[in-house]
Amino acid sequence: MKGILRIVRDNEVKLTFPVAQVEVKTDGTIWVQNNPVLGITENAEKKRIAALMKARKYDEIDVKYFTRLGDNENGLWAGDDEAWENHPLKAKKEAEKKEREEEEAKTVEIYLSSRGWGDYSSLKWVGDITKPDSEILAECKTKLQNGYDVDNRNQTDSELLDKIRAGRKKWETAPERRAAFEAAEAADIKRKVETGYCFYCESWCHGDCGHYSNDPQTRYKREFKAAVRENDYGVSDW
Repeated sequence: MKGILRIVRDNEVKLTFPVAQVEVKTDGTIWVQNNPVLGITENAEKKRIAALMKARKYDEIDVKYFTRLGDNENGLWAGDDEAWENHPLKAKKEAEKKEREEEEAKTVEIYLSSRGWGDYSSLKWVGDITKPDSEILAECKTKLQNGYDVDNRNQTDSELLDKIRAGRKKWETAPERRAAFEAAEAADIKRKVETGYCFYCESWCHGDCGHYSNDPQTRYKREFKAAVRENDYGVSDW
């Protein structure tokens, strides 16, 4: 075994041990510091077996509670670094981390107003700067109307849009932030194309939507056409 032994239950890493502390007996059971790694969910059983563990009466513990490498009857999965590389939970955690990093890369603060007397910080909008101006504008107006003790509550749409666009420009001109976001976005699009994602209905529909497209520009072309129709005729197909 190599690196770290991970014990997983219900898609969550419950325990980790340095492999140097782990012993795998001839029957395949895993022991750490001369105690077996057990999987028990019933409270009554936990109390009973805790007493057996304390008395070191390991031979009286039901075989089903012992843990071996891989999936176990007791609901646990156990594996070292090499096995962890192929575990679905690792991919899930990496995807979640990547998503957090992408969200953080898009997060910007926009100053909206100072406040009156009291222990209150200035009012700011904090969020995804890649969202449309209209969405950010609506959120800014809501914060101004609902915020406590706001000095400059009644700002025009034009004033707020200037602040939004200034915030976006500052974000776009930060090379490292923009580059990281674009790289993550390109990797995500590449992954979707390779896995058969439908850019028309924005899901892995496998063609069930009747308009399957693996062209990443599909959504933007559709939105542009819809905007033109709405502007020309006052109708939309959404």
